Amino acid sequence: MCIPFGFIIGILIKRLGSYPLTIEEVLMSVKQEGKINYHNWWKSLTLGLISLAAGGSIGPEASTTVLGSGMVNWLGDRLRLIAYSSDWKWNHFWDTIVSKKQLKKLPKFSSLFKSKLHQKVFCLIMVMIGVVGAAIVFKLFPEEGLFGIHHRHILWQWRYSMYVIIPLIVGWSFGMFFLWSEKWSDYFAEKITISPIIKATIWGIVLALLTLITSYALYSGEFQIVPFVHQALQISPLFLLVIAVIKTLSTNIGFSLGWRGGKIFPSIFASVAVGAAIAQFLPIMPVMCVAITVSASIAVILGKPLLTAILLILLLPIELAPVILVSAYLAACLTKVSYSFRQKNN
Repeated sequence: MCIPFGFIIGILIKRLGSYPLTIEEVLMSVKQEGKINYHNWWKSLTLGLISLAAGGSIGPEASTTVLGSGMVNWLGDRLRLIAYSSDWKWNHFWDTIVSKKQLKKLPKFSSLFKSKLHQKVFCLIMVMIGVVGAAIVFKLFPEEGLFGIHHRHILWQWRYSMYVIIPLIVGWSFGMFFLWSEKWSDYFAEKITISPIIKATIWGIVLALLTLITSYALYSGEFQIVPFVHQALQISPLFLLVIAVIKTLSTNIGFSLGWRGGKIFPSIFASVAVGAAIAQFLPIMPVMCVAITVSASIAVILGKPLLTAILLILLLPIELAPVILVSAYLAACLTKVSYSFRQKNN
């Protein structure tokens, strides 16, 4: 399945371009231009779905970010047209053809608000609606899943507190390894001057071969994390590390060769494998060891400790929220110190 899909992905890349856009690319577009070009949403959706269906080690967050931000921009453009254009009324809301020149002449969406306070209140209300909606979903569907409010009794053994530095350092190191592999994957992919069709097909072959070692090379791991956590401590530490390395390389090399998508879920899965491996050697609770490892690793990879904490609090037991928050910020501080040290030496 991976090989023919790789060929299809390569053809689409050659015809449509490198899609889906990453979260970073979307944020950069919004920061520089104040918007995202939502007219190409179908390209991100098409290539994103095919890469996911083919078993690529990438997550859906890239495509969903493009679609979500695109819909918001689309809605904002319609509201601006209705507010400032005499030719536009509510009955034209669903019109598909909109002049780009006309949109450029209109004031920005922020001008619809009377003040910055008005704008902030509006954003806060929208966020609260989202939070309430998520809470309702978690309440209506309480079955175990990846995200939600999870509870677990935590045995706080303070006499073993000195051991927490180990998963913190290991998690930070693995996060740096993930970024290193990402950097070098992009570098080598750029140096290989062959058709994107061949690149994507080659990765399809490699991905198929990696499944001979572990099936965890496939997919983002989003729906595999929960069952994986339940059996991780029965897997040998060495093989857990092999899984983590394969997942990392599968994600980054595949992305560089055209199998694009989100990297958050694969990085979380790989970090969980690392945390479970070292948990077998430490006297602290395995769930705490995994939480510290994953928090440190993802904080390094994302570069945003607060976002990391919010994300992982919905993934790990809520009782570990303080541990997650502290670990994420400590890893971020360690990263800053490391970069400063290297700059001084260079």
